[in-house]
Amino acid sequence: MIVGPRAIPSSVVAVGPIRSRRTFEALRHTPLRGRSGPLTVSFLEQKTWSKAEVAYAINRRTGNAVARNRLRRRMRAIMAEEAPALPVGAYVVSTGPTGPMLDFDELKVAMSQALERATRRRARPSPTAHCGDDGAST
Repeated sequence: MIVGPRAIPSSVVAVGPIRSRRTFEALRHTPLRGRSGPLTVSFLEQKTWSKAEVAYAINRRTGNAVARNRLRRRMRAIMAEEAPALPVGAYVVSTGPTGPMLDFDELKVAMSQALERATRRRARPSPTAHCGDDGAST
């Protein structure tokens, strides 16, 4: 019996890695960002995709390889929990040097807030959509 993340069938997994250079390039220019504590999330909506794709950007200033990998595993676990409620698209989650100092619950709250801030901006109407003219003639 296989135990752990590999036991989940690939058809059930709602998050995968970003593999396309074009996606990374588009994420660099997206205005959809959310920040909370040391975390920043960039979001690029992709309605035609079947699942979210995520990349993690963890700078060496964050700590040694053990600290960076532990932080990446924790962020991956949080994203797996959050995935069913997330819009389909590409995400880059980056962290500052204080990221490893957060315990799991603090990291989860910061991640949830950053994700919410990044994804809620996509639903806002453009400023020109409501310019006072409803189109009715007098």
